[in-house]
Amino acid sequence: MANISLPLGIDSLDITAQTLDKQGNIILDVKSKRTEIPCRKCGKLINKKRGFGDVLKVRHLSILDTPVYLRIRVVRYQCLDCDNDPTSCEEYDWMERKSKTTKGLDKYINRNLIHSTVEDVSKKEGITYDIVESALHRCVNTTVDWTVIKDLSTIGIDEIAIKKGQNDYITIVSVKDDQDKLFVIGVLPGRLKETVKSFLESIPPHLRKTVKSVCTDMCDSFVSAAKEVFGSRVIVIDRFHLAQLYRAKLDNLRLQEMKRLKQDLKASEYAKLENMMWILRKNHECLSKKDKAALELLYKYSPKLKAAYKAALRLTHIFNAHHNREIASSKISRWVVQMQKSDVRCFDGFIKTLEKYKSGILNYFKNRKTSGFIEGLNNKIKVLKRRCYGLYKTASIFQRLFLDLKGYQAFA
Repeated sequence: MANISLPLGIDSLDITAQTLDKQGNIILDVKSKRTEIPCRKCGKLINKKRGFGDVLKVRHLSILDTPVYLRIRVVRYQCLDCDNDPTSCEEYDWMERKSKTTKGLDKYINRNLIHSTVEDVSKKEGITYDIVESALHRCVNTTVDWTVIKDLSTIGIDEIAIKKGQNDYITIVSVKDDQDKLFVIGVLPGRLKETVKSFLESIPPHLRKTVKSVCTDMCDSFVSAAKEVFGSRVIVIDRFHLAQLYRAKLDNLRLQEMKRLKQDLKASEYAKLENMMWILRKNHECLSKKDKAALELLYKYSPKLKAAYKAALRLTHIFNAHHNREIASSKISRWVVQMQKSDVRCFDGFIKTLEKYKSGILNYFKNRKTSGFIEGLNNKIKVLKRRCYGLYKTASIFQRLFLDLKGYQAFA
């Protein structure tokens, strides 16, 4: 075949011959430029050659969509300083030991795995499923490498169901650092306090000191584990999970009142109250004249719902305003007292939850941290689950999340 002028991309090799095999693959016979290697016993550099070992055939990056294989005969070196003059085979920096692919191809495979599947990459590149998986395992760790992390400014803890319709969860521990970079540091089986606490305690002490906030929902196992490891001052209960709770109570009251009004009002009058769920969920400034008229009519028939809606709105305003922790605590306590004195009883259960997690809720007002980045990550995991059907192992999920979040940076 004609000589190939494209660079091999491996400085430590020389091409000695190039041919095409029967399948049309490009075979490049190469030899190492090294003239000495460390002895496998004493570690000294040795340069006395003593024959050859196996012939290796390793898949490399394709050229013009044609598979390329490097064929090299392993040189043996002999150490005269050790007893019995043992021999050592040369090892290479461009491939892992016993690998069927070069490091360059491993990097290319992992880049293709970003937002894709092992099966897809296997078919596109014409390599086996096992080779793609092996490249993934060689290049991406199954657990976090603490040595490459500089700070853990904001930690997020959340669970996600790994199997549809089953009580089977995994816990995702993620980080948003001072540069707003998002990455995952842990994918844990289940959501037990002991599991989460054990992982948080495994964080190196110098990194634990950099943690400023731990954002989570009101899952007792997460809150307790984080509190025992970091202390209560950094625990931040997500305001949006809290809002879901009191809005759910408001929605339950709306359903009860609408059911009552359907029985009490004429059909023509009740028809004017259609789509009230969406009207109640809108901000008041976003309401049209028609929406406002319907809302006034609803409040006319249900003063209780009007009082509850205004109470929920006052609580939302407290969280939207830029209060400090002390002022927010005073305003929330005042809101609780008002609710306890009023006839609105739909928030009674919510108030108990509010009091239970009040410290973590008030910590939101320090730096206004939320779990928004965690919810965004959950969406990525859901997409990953649909794309890689049957992906249940925590180690595999960690690897695939690393690729989807940092793959381009790692394998650019």
